Amino acid sequence: MKHAALTWVKTTIDESLKQTRQALEQFVENPSDTAPLQQGIVWLHEIRGVLNILDLQTAALLVKEVEQTIHTLLAGKIENNEQTYDVLMRALIQLPNYLDHLAIVQHDIPLALLPQLNNLRALRKQQPLSAAHLFTPDLSLPIPAAKAAQLPDPKLKEYAAKMRAAYQKGLVTLIKQPTNAEGIKLMYTVMQRMQQVTGAAPLGKIWWVTEGLLEALLQKGIELNAAFVNVLKQLDALIKQIADHGNAALRLAPPKAVLTNLLFYAANARSRGKQITAVKAAFKLTEYVPSEAALQSARLIFAGPDIELMKIVVTLLKDDFARVEETLDIFNRADSPSVTELAPLVGLLKDMANTLGLLGLMLQRKAMLAQAMLIKEVVEGKREANLNTLLDIANNLLKIDSALDILAVQGVHARQRLQQSPDTEFSETPQFDIVLNVVVNEAKTELSQVIHPLVMFIDSQNQDEELLEVPSRLKQIEGFLSIVAHAEAAALLAKCSQYIERIFIRDNTVPPESQQKSLADVLLSLELYLDTLAGNPMDARNILKLTEQRLNTLLAAA
Repeated sequence: MKHAALTWVKTTIDESLKQTRQALEQFVENPSDTAPLQQGIVWLHEIRGVLNILDLQTAALLVKEVEQTIHTLLAGKIENNEQTYDVLMRALIQLPNYLDHLAIVQHDIPLALLPQLNNLRALRKQQPLSAAHLFTPDLSLPIPAAKAAQLPDPKLKEYAAKMRAAYQKGLVTLIKQPTNAEGIKLMYTVMQRMQQVTGAAPLGKIWWVTEGLLEALLQKGIELNAAFVNVLKQLDALIKQIADHGNAALRLAPPKAVLTNLLFYAANARSRGKQITAVKAAFKLTEYVPSEAALQSARLIFAGPDIELMKIVVTLLKDDFARVEETLDIFNRADSPSVTELAPLVGLLKDMANTLGLLGLMLQRKAMLAQAMLIKEVVEGKREANLNTLLDIANNLLKIDSALDILAVQGVHARQRLQQSPDTEFSETPQFDIVLNVVVNEAKTELSQVIHPLVMFIDSQNQDEELLEVPSRLKQIEGFLSIVAHAEAAALLAKCSQYIERIFIRDNTVPPESQQKSLADVLLSLELYLDTLAGNPMDARNILKLTEQRLNTLLAAA
């Protein structure tokens, strides 16, 4: 949801970042005029506030580092040299690309930003951040439910005190004799028993995750170092809370820092034991520890040209496409066309192919060169200039054109997908979004005109012309949904239409109040679903599921 919400504010953020980059360029040319860069700090602070509201913490951290670095630069504590300018400019270029990635891919790779963050901190002589600092798993995810022993306070406190003593003994053994497995086994047993008495209590996550870590430690899947031991030490205080406060302590949420640190070690554990595997699966930890190849790929994307620059290049190519289309159209319509009129297209298409190569669209470049070769063969008389040949050329050019449309919207993030296949579906292009918005608006208009005659019939029980048109209006909406490949919603609407036609028109009866309410809920849910197609960041799947439930209730009662 937070990634979807980013799209609603990203245009404003991009504009502020663009102005900040321009302010930095002005400062480099004229260091005595600090006003533009001072304004840049204000823009960055505002952006950071928005990103914090959206809970995009890594993006907000990068903005904060840039903001503080510029502030330090203006204070004269950093040298105004080429290195400083390069690090700041790279960060200001990476940031919009990173936000594009979040908005389009909707999956965060915070570790890909670590080098840039540390470059900024190095300018200010700050300690570098570790990978753990950018580890942000979803702590709200559930773990397998366990039933608690439901001990009364006195017994629970007494039991926790015993467990604490056993845990301390195991921890001391581990610290003094790292190669002695007995200490780890004792701590492992304590974690299991703490789960038995705390069950599904929030603190149960701590014991469950630590059990996986201790299993990995026994299997040599985690390196025993001072930092890991320090995390294990922090569990003693949590057990003490239960020993001191009994059941009241079980209602406390596990400390965020402790659970995050535990999960960081779990994510990096090398062993494949049953418990550590279950921990990784429950918290989806593999998503937070990408491979080095994935990190390098993400860094190339973040460092690449931004979407704004892509749009400029694509616009220039679009002009060339228009010239090609016009030439082919004139040739096709001419009464006595001469193939020599197509000769200029050969060089133009080759130039366009080179530009596609610079954009990283190698498959499209290859396809464009193939069209240039086809036209060359036509010009040289080696191939007949018939309708099939011209249609084949036009069709291939249209696919390349569609790929450019996607590139203009998604930038470098689209390149990998576009290189998997030279064919581009219409549903993947920005034109499809335009068509979709028109369809949704039409469908919502039709739906609004359905509700009034139904209400009038319920009040008067008189069938009029508007009521008789309701099934055909719903049929139109069903057709709209089918056009844009939303068959499941179309099927639900068909069932709703059948109910209205049977009850309101054929039987000429007013349904009971309970059915009226269910029908209203179904129509409202369908309207909300249409809103999601128009870009409203609601959960479309959940709305569709709710619509189906309400419709089933309605049909069961009819």
